[in-house]
Amino acid sequence: MKFLIKSLWSLLLARYWLARALHERRTILVGAAVVLPILFYLLLWNPAHVAVEKLQRSVPDLRAQAARLQEQAAEVEALRHRAQAAAPDEKNMKAAIEESAQRLLLRESIKSLTVQDSNTVRITLDSVSFAQWLKWLHQLQREQNIRAESVAVAALPQPGLVEISATLTQGAGP
Repeated sequence: MKFLIKSLWSLLLARYWLARALHERRTILVGAAVVLPILFYLLLWNPAHVAVEKLQRSVPDLRAQAARLQEQAAEVEALRHRAQAAAPDEKNMKAAIEESAQRLLLRESIKSLTVQDSNTVRITLDSVSFAQWLKWLHQLQREQNIRAESVAVAALPQPGLVEISATLTQGAGP
């Protein structure tokens, strides 16, 4: 193999290079000395240099994305291990609503509380603070996974007090 390559090289040298006149060989060498650095720059160095600059600009963004992904993965893992809400049960739902209303001193404002099905309750409140109602609704949603499906609010003559009629549902929202 080595002999074959050596003989091909010597054949190429004898046939093409040595067959040229001295001034032609000099012209070819000068042309090669000019063209080879230009080709090296255009084909190798410049694309590599541009790619390195582009990568240096994108690395901070990629690191930030990786940090966000790690935070989100930790949050997903925490949510995966969080206790799952119990299946809707009309007695449990009614009890949870009454207990929560009692804690926020709204139990006396409840005029009616009727269970419509296993995860829906119709509630009417008389003369309740609107701010207190919102706080209670937020607490129900956060702690018991109970949300308002429909709400009718009527203002009372006293400032800040309202009459509320609502349908509350337990479970995931739409």
